[in-house]
Amino acid sequence: MSIIPNPLPILHVLAAIAAATLVIITITVIGSYTIRRYELGNRESAGPSTPYTLPPFRRALGIAGEVAAVFLCVVLYPFGYVIGEPSRAKLRRGERAVVLCHGYMSNRSAFFVLRYVLGRMGRKNVISLNFRPASASIPRFAEQLSEAVNLALSRTGCDTVDLIGHSMGGLVVRYFIEKLGGARCVHTAITLGAPHRGTKTAVLGLFKTAEQFRPDSSFIRELNRGLPRMPDPVNLVAIWSDFDTVVLPPENAQLPEPYMNVMVTGVGHIAYLFSCQVFKHVRLALRESTAALRYGHGETRYI
Repeated sequence: MSIIPNPLPILHVLAAIAAATLVIITITVIGSYTIRRYELGNRESAGPSTPYTLPPFRRALGIAGEVAAVFLCVVLYPFGYVIGEPSRAKLRRGERAVVLCHGYMSNRSAFFVLRYVLGRMGRKNVISLNFRPASASIPRFAEQLSEAVNLALSRTGCDTVDLIGHSMGGLVVRYFIEKLGGARCVHTAITLGAPHRGTKTAVLGLFKTAEQFRPDSSFIRELNRGLPRMPDPVNLVAIWSDFDTVVLPPENAQLPEPYMNVMVTGVGHIAYLFSCQVFKHVRLALRESTAALRYGHGETRYI
């Protein structure tokens, strides 16, 4: 007579872990939002600045959305290593590849939903990277990106690729384009909440990678010194949010001219990865990157 183990104790333990994780994430997100409110409040009291005031209901939705996004990323995180990248030998020839670059301390699992969105667009040649080790520098990650791009070009037979980078991944994309000669082989590049001018929250991070995010770091100063000089035109678009609680102040996620910027509203830093607003602009940037209408403060909205 076989004895079937009772699964209830295991389920209870998993439920307790999930509940504790959700509580910790909620406290962390509210804490980061409080820091954001304090920082922007101090800045506004010192003089005029860009307003970041949302109605209470929108703020609550933004916080709830960020909590859900972080929780989902935590749940998906192990799958970024368990489920390997599909063989790049299966990339379809003649179709430009999209290479996805994840953010700080994350992995390819962060792009679970975005990969689906790209697939619905008909983009089947999608490569999502795992940057390792986590303690490496952004230039080292950019070298890893360069290797992936060269392989994608050889497999597809195309002259260019498209790049999408979230948070730190956006800095990796930009470094590759501007410093490693990637401009010659990139058609469209999109950054999601990338700290192009650094972020004050970098003091809370670990490793040399986080040090490079600081607004006064040598890496950020060098990246933003003078106008970018690219031998070939690249459609480089920065999507940033007025509700970002990690990039502080939020406008530091904007690119310098002549690049383009698009603002979304009420979207948290991790919520970029699950936002319909963001996906809409990603689709527009990939499909209609040259059809844009400029408006004030270096912003760009798509027609």
